[in-house]
Amino acid sequence: MKPVHVILLAGCLIVFVLDALSSIASRRFNFNYARLAPLSFIIYVAIGFAGARQADQVTGIILAAAVGFFDATIGWKTSMLLKANTGNLDNNPTVSRWVSTAIFVTFLAAICGLVGSEAVRLLF
Repeated sequence: MKPVHVILLAGCLIVFVLDALSSIASRRFNFNYARLAPLSFIIYVAIGFAGARQADQVTGIILAAAVGFFDATIGWKTSMLLKANTGNLDNNPTVSRWVSTAIFVTFLAAICGLVGSEAVRLLF
């Protein structure tokens, strides 16, 4: 398996575990699941960094965007199935809401990936 594929799979696995544990913890300790969103941003930056370090800047950005897409689809569904504490937010989105959120999160993850990949350029 190519190293960039390992980075992608690791990123998706990390996001999945984060979403699952965060969902459970949000119910157990009664806090809003959305408060842990910055952890996802850190993961996107790290994936962008790792992808750029392994290949190039564009690869880092694409990998981060792919992990963000995974987070906005599979990760969100995971939080729904585990009944994350989302406060007053409706955690049963319409299809159009889900699609628009997936596009937004993917774009945001790509920006985080750009930050991570720029760090590689500046540091190495």
